Amino acid sequence: MSIAVALAGNPNSGKTTLFNALTGARQHVGNYPGVTVEKKEGTYRDDLGEFNIIDLPGTYSLTAYSMEEVVARDYLVNEKPAMVVDIIDASNLERNLYLCVQFLEMGMPVTIALNMMDVAKKRGIEIDHKKLSKLLNIPVVPTIARKGHGKKELLQTIAARSESKIEPLKISYGQDIDTALDEMEETIKSSSFLTKRYHARWTAIKYLENDNQIKELGSKEDKNLDLQLEAIVAKVTKHLAATLDTHPEGMIADQRYGFINSILKQGIVKRYHDENRLQISDRIDKVVTNRFLGPIIMGLYKFTFSYSEMPISWFESFFGWLSGATDSALTEGLLKSLIVSGIIDGVGGVIGFVPLIMFMFFGISLLEDSGYLA
Repeated sequence: MSIAVALAGNPNSGKTTLFNALTGARQHVGNYPGVTVEKKEGTYRDDLGEFNIIDLPGTYSLTAYSMEEVVARDYLVNEKPAMVVDIIDASNLERNLYLCVQFLEMGMPVTIALNMMDVAKKRGIEIDHKKLSKLLNIPVVPTIARKGHGKKELLQTIAARSESKIEPLKISYGQDIDTALDEMEETIKSSSFLTKRYHARWTAIKYLENDNQIKELGSKEDKNLDLQLEAIVAKVTKHLAATLDTHPEGMIADQRYGFINSILKQGIVKRYHDENRLQISDRIDKVVTNRFLGPIIMGLYKFTFSYSEMPISWFESFFGWLSGATDSALTEGLLKSLIVSGIIDGVGGVIGFVPLIMFMFFGISLLEDSGYLA
């Protein structure tokens, strides 16, 4: 029997590297239904059994702010994989654990692949993965995906725990939100509102986070109950704004990070800083990210204006010729004025900026992929 495994994690955590290490050439690429987000699937077979592995889009959260987040969440809810492997960058533990906490709140069976351990070591970071596993009550397997280290141990853990029952993680979000959550959870449970898809508490949290996809599903499921939940959300939102000058989404995010920090402060992470390396890194950052000099952004502008100058001149020449030819061909009148001054000059003026915009977005995408704007 094949074990369905979903690989999830933040962008640049080594998720796809681990996927390639597990599946090798036994993979195929397609698209998720109705969207252009890439879908990667593959298989792995050994004495432990057969594993059907899917590489979910990289995402920072499970709230439907982007298409990748919607796709990842829908797959987990609809397909219900036997195990979610959350690939975590060991050198950025706090940030990466935020997604893991959301998986646990969702009630998903999770195993952490603590990846890039070699990078963490080079940065003077040592992680007690056994203690982290005990505190989160889920398996934590150290890995170095690009070298294949930890692959066997990870698969053994998945095979051993694929049938385990999981209780959703409950985090206290403060008295105001907890009171609203309890009321909403009771209302949801008593009416079986979306409970075939989600745990009641998780649905309540998503309403407080103003998750549009969940709210749309709720409105279709039971409009009256949806309005009841919205009324509770509006009440607590108004109260938080008046007393703490905050909102439920911000409070929930803060408390999640508070939960993560409470775990990390229990001796999970030890740092042995390389002072010289950090000083060099800081000096470089002060130059390349300087808000006044901005050499990289300056280079982007230089690149944009220099390389777009020629195609812009082509467009200007073409529309100048077209305008002149049309002006000569038509007799004076309103029609000539409309075509030459209105349509040709107007369209030409707009299209002339297209090369500039294309080069600008190309440069921005390069900076995003490099991590400069991540």
